[in-house]
Amino acid sequence: MSQSIEDYLEKIYIFTKENKRPIKTTELAKLLNIKPSAVTSMAQKLSKLGYVEYEPYIGITLTKKGLDLAKKVLDKHQTLQTFLEKYLGIDKEIASKEACKLEHAMSDEVLKKLKIFMEEHKDLVE
Repeated sequence: MSQSIEDYLEKIYIFTKENKRPIKTTELAKLLNIKPSAVTSMAQKLSKLGYVEYEPYIGITLTKKGLDLAKKVLDKHQTLQTFLEKYLGIDKEIASKEACKLEHAMSDEVLKKLKIFMEEHKDLVE
């Protein structure tokens, strides 16, 4: 899974959850700081892969497959950001940017171990 696809799915998930409607390509382009034409191309690709439903002029929504992957990526991001902020004392904005980089490289096994570590050592941050 490419980092780009994961970033798209994560942004689509957050937007559609908060706004309770499909995200337009122009809105997603603004969130990702890219051209709307690039979003349209990726939306078509993601649709062929079964991650989204894309309707021009209506917007983009996640399929069950896309929703599952987006939630997984967001969980990694949130876990990493919490670890960086609370356990390592890194500034929130920097922690978020670093978590975004790390989430794509971290395996599910390492994430599981990190969550166990954080649970076992939560007294360090309370």
